[in-house]
Amino acid sequence: MAVSETEVREAAEKTPLADRIVDAARRGAHLSHEARLAKSIVKDAVEDGVHAAKRAFKSARRRVEQLDDYKDDAVRYVKRQPLTSVAVAAASGLAIGLVFGWVVGRRRGSVRPERSIERQ
Repeated sequence: MAVSETEVREAAEKTPLADRIVDAARRGAHLSHEARLAKSIVKDAVEDGVHAAKRAFKSARRRVEQLDDYKDDAVRYVKRQPLTSVAVAAASGLAIGLVFGWVVGRRRGSVRPERSIERQ
């Protein structure tokens, strides 16, 4: 059932030259179509990447502007209510210090050396 090389060669020799030219033109057109399709896919992917990068850049810029607004609001609040601001800062510092001291104290407590058996 397999076609031998000589049979293929004989069939090609029997094929008229015009048919071979038409077949070659069809293959060329098909390859050209495939190349255009690949080019279109790559172009779309690049455009999508550029669009995503622009969106990310705009989003980051908006976040920076929001942080600037928060900073300005905080400065305005401290200027208007200095005693409250100092009290809040002191209370938060005290709370953080207590939590830190508690965590460090518990770590030191868990690393205690065990008592030797000889003392009993």
